[in-house]
Amino acid sequence: MLGAPERTHVIVVGAGIVGASVAYHAARAGAAVTLVDAGRPGGGVTADSFAWVGASGVRTGPAAGIRATATEEYRRVEAELPGLPVSWSGSLSWRTEGGAPEAGPGQEIVDAATVMALEPNLRRPPEWAIWAPGDGAVDSVGVTERLVTSARDHGARVHLDTVVTAVRRDTAGQVVGVETAGGTLSGTTVVLAAGVATAALGASLGVRVPVEPSPCPLFQLRAPAGLVRTVVNTEDFDLRQVAADRLTAAADSPERTLAAVRSTFLGAESVELLSARLGVRPMPADGEPIVGPVADVPGLYLAVMHAAVTLAPAMGRLIARELVDGIVESALSGCRLDRF
Repeated sequence: MLGAPERTHVIVVGAGIVGASVAYHAARAGAAVTLVDAGRPGGGVTADSFAWVGASGVRTGPAAGIRATATEEYRRVEAELPGLPVSWSGSLSWRTEGGAPEAGPGQEIVDAATVMALEPNLRRPPEWAIWAPGDGAVDSVGVTERLVTSARDHGARVHLDTVVTAVRRDTAGQVVGVETAGGTLSGTTVVLAAGVATAALGASLGVRVPVEPSPCPLFQLRAPAGLVRTVVNTEDFDLRQVAADRLTAAADSPERTLAAVRSTFLGAESVELLSARLGVRPMPADGEPIVGPVADVPGLYLAVMHAAVTLAPAMGRLIARELVDGIVESALSGCRLDRF
């Protein structure tokens, strides 16, 4: 047991999708919650996510078990928050080189005829592809906003456009809150879910959080309605249709992405680039989430990870159980800071 007090007051620093999920789940579990962010809900790297939600194909790594529950956890939150902006389209992945790929859990190998049934606008379907029927995608900002609103409905206090300048400790070294540009906020536990900014906040306490910024280009494209039906993953791009006339692509180069989309899909000659963004996602040194209490700073808890959109519902629930119920979640045992 973590020994959670009868009335836990949690301050969550960061209203991206992970921080919003922690705030929602902790408030729903009965904690007093304060959520604080320098901007708006989901306005940082969450907005720059391709937002593919997939639990299939995961085999190894300390967070593999959590990721394997990703779609189940999203469907749970969907049931709790009807109308959550999630689309369950499934995903298709293929490469132009090599033979038949290997399917993982929740996946199946499909032939060209099946690929064409799923993506009828392809010019030349691959001989083989991996079909993950349970995969989906989300409006990452919309989900985050809904989580924040629901956290507030459960009693959370929300401070937006408020910069956290320091984590406060008492003379015994126990965390007692945070300092912000607008004053002091008090709490018994501070959760750092501030993406790449988590490292600097940790460093101010003498805690090394091995997280580096990793660029993530995201392109918005104008496209014909219904051009893409699933989440498509190839060596050229991750691609999905997000509106009747709009595609989102995660790839390295806008020019190469445009060329690849036009050469991959029939009727894509008119596809054009609308915008390009370069987000800075948090990337832990080993690529795996860093989640859990910090032994040297009582009351400090870390929640920083890549694949945040995919993992947010599951992580929010597990983290809330640790913070509010005092339960040590075995699923998080491989995600602790002390592995470094």
